[in-house]
Amino acid sequence: MYRGRIIACITNRRLVKGDFLAQIERVAAMEMVDWLIVREKDLRAKEYRTLFAKVARIAHKGGKKCLAHGRIALGMMSELGADGIHLPLDVLREWRAASGRQSGGEGAVQLVGASAHSAAEIAEAAALGADYATLSPIFATTCKPGAVPLGIDSLAAVCQKSPIPIFALGGIGRDKLNACIEAGAAGCCMMSELMRCICSICSVPLGLEFLKVHGTIK
Repeated sequence: MYRGRIIACITNRRLVKGDFLAQIERVAAMEMVDWLIVREKDLRAKEYRTLFAKVARIAHKGGKKCLAHGRIALGMMSELGADGIHLPLDVLREWRAASGRQSGGEGAVQLVGASAHSAAEIAEAAALGADYATLSPIFATTCKPGAVPLGIDSLAAVCQKSPIPIFALGGIGRDKLNACIEAGAAGCCMMSELMRCICSICSVPLGLEFLKVHGTIK
């Protein structure tokens, strides 16, 4: 189970102005960030494998977990050395139907997350063995134009009944973290703000100090 609150950075190299790996270095140096989820959906398998290795090296050097993302990563989990994988719900369904997630040994996946957009989808993700799920979009986001935001009240209602930890996703910057955590989220996923941040230290306001993660996954 999760203890504490996790802040995850979802990568998107297309948002980065400048060198992508230099940006990953900056993000990995941030105390508030605990996970990096490598979501680069346009890459082919070989390209993804190469980029993931570079990001994971930086993440692990900074003491962060590095998770793979999507269908493309499923067939290479043992060679990626990823700390887990995040999957769209339809991919999780297919994977589980094909007896995914070995219970042990080489290629076993220790941490599985799923993308969800409603309480019903979160319940399904839990039934399929997900360790956590993202709920989105909580706020309006340019990454999903036209998507109707669920809002904080919906996040709170879902978190209260969810059998697994919920990560808030969608339109979340540092100014939204307090509200999401107070609503019961186990953590938050951020993309745009962290991919576009150009500060050298990437310091966090003192008022958000409590958002650092001090927990582990058992």
